[in-house]
Amino acid sequence: MGLYQIWRELHRVGKVTVGTAHGRQGQIKYVAACAAENCGWGAEYDDVSPAMIAAQGHRCPVR
Repeated sequence: MGLYQIWRELHRVGKVTVGTAHGRQGQIKYVAACAAENCGWGAEYDDVSPAMIAAQGHRCPVR
């Protein structure tokens, strides 16, 4: 994911934020990203449902 994406927050599940951003070809994607300091986990999906499932299932290694 690029650094300068337009991001709109939709939901927060623990430390994971689910929001919308523009994909590589300009289409709207749903992104789940962990906000923990040194985690760096993030995933991009076409629909909000898989993004929410990924956010709920994420087990952050940073404690």
